[in-house]
Amino acid sequence: MPELPTSPVYLLKRAELAVRGCVEMALGEVALTPSQYFVLFLVATGEATSSAELARATGVLPQSMTELIALLEKRALIARTPDSVNNRILRIELTAAGVRLFEKATEVAIRVERELLEDFEPREIGELNRLFGALIASAERHSYHPKLRRLGKTLAKTAPARAARKPAVRRRSAARR
Repeated sequence: MPELPTSPVYLLKRAELAVRGCVEMALGEVALTPSQYFVLFLVATGEATSSAELARATGVLPQSMTELIALLEKRALIARTPDSVNNRILRIELTAAGVRLFEKATEVAIRVERELLEDFEPREIGELNRLFGALIASAERHSYHPKLRRLGKTLAKTAPARAARKPAVRRRSAARR
């Protein structure tokens, strides 16, 4: 078998796993998993405030998100209330305890990020952000991308202005054809 060149996608996955391991250990200090922190982040920033929105934003099945939300609710970190327009939708908000834990966890996350990036120059971090934004935009335009997982506000902050996103293509399921 011929020797394969090092792939940026492979290195990205390796970097993700290495960083995730550090984040898992660090967030353990405040008794959160990275997935739990991400849910708190999405709710705190208003990017996703229902179970369905959170499932789409995190790329998990609704059933998995229901379990994750139930754990956060059991710990009194979030509360669910009926939507003012559609009472079938339960809106999720951080409780006072949830806000306090989210703030502590954010301090931990920022500390770990600073430690991981301490050997990088500010211009290198800017270039990494630009390149990741471009890669995200390219992947979201790709025909294999599961269009459900887009994160609008966060991506808009990191995506380069020149990278226009194509609108999501709606496909009818085979059962409805």
